[in-house]
Order: sequence, then structure tokens, then C-alpha cells
Amino acid sequence: MEFLLKGKGIMKIGITGAQSVGKTTLLNALRSEKLFKDYVICDEVTRRVKGYGLPINEEGTDVTQRLIMNEHIVNVFMYGNMLTDRTALDGLVYSAYLYKSNQINSNTMKYVKDVFNKVWYSYDYVFYIEPEFEIVDDGVRSINKQFRDEIADLFEATIEKEKLSMLRVKGSVRNRVNTIIDHLEGR
Repeated sequence: MEFLLKGKGIMKIGITGAQSVGKTTLLNALRSEKLFKDYVICDEVTRRVKGYGLPINEEGTDVTQRLIMNEHIVNVFMYGNMLTDRTALDGLVYSAYLYKSNQINSNTMKYVKDVFNKVWYSYDYVFYIEPEFEIVDDGVRSINKQFRDEIADLFEATIEKEKLSMLRVKGSVRNRVNTIIDHLEGR
């Protein structure tokens, strides 16, 4: 099968959005698609950081946010074809929330913005998922609906302020998979 991606060389693809919108579920569904057989699949960086024993979500810290941004650098610059369920936009949005809550300092926020500015334009395609469904407790991400809604609002404000280009995906997991594949194959 020939498709748009084959002719473009190395491709960096990200899925972005607030917690509990289905990014990891979507990534797992895409993992089995033939289109992505030659891709490095980068599982959510926040889960990796939590695995180090560090706080995430509303309890994020300067160390947490810097590590998360460092993981985005690794994902973008260390791999060829790459598909990830978090992007540097996620790091920027969550850091902005933590900064407004006085949980991270201005030096960390500056670092996050600098990394975002260096990494963001390395993604060839970014797919954004808005909250559509109730939060499901996965034992990792926050189940606080107010927090998710505030993060979703920050995503929208940041996308508008930074004039970021991305495709929004909606509906069932299968609908989301089809939207992404159709877009990447140029249909």
C-alpha cells in the first residue's frame, strides 16, 4: 500500500489533549495498524515520569515538568518515524497550569517554553482530542473533572494564542483511527 507518509521520509506524529480523553487508547489502537509498523511508538511520557516515583497531574513540580519536557526532546530527536500520545504542547499546557498555581517557578516555565519552541515544529502531524467522555480511573492520571476541564480550556487557549495547526479527532476509537489514517493517506 502506497500512502502519503511513504514519500515524505521520516514522520513525527503526535496525539495531544487533556488527561482521560483517550490518547493512550487511541495510540494502542494505532499500534496495530499496518501504516505504523515501522514507527517507534512512544508511550505517554508522563507515565514514565510517574514510574520514577515523581508526582504528576495537579501535584507536578519543577523536576517533574523538566523531566517531561526532556522526554519530549528524546522522542522528537532520537527516533526516526515516531508516534506519541503526548506532545510538547501537553508539557506546555500542564506547566502553565502549575505555574499559575505557583507550583513551578519562572525558570522552569521558561525552560518549558524554550523546549516547546524548539520541539513543536518537529512534529509533522498533531492530532488533538477534546474531552468527549466521562473520566475513567486508570490508576495514573487525575480523575478530577474540574482539573481536566481547566486543562482542556488551557489547551484551547494555547492552541489559539500560538496559532497551532492540528487536526481534531472525535468519536469512537475506530472513528478516531479512521480519521487519522484517512488524513495521513491523503483521503
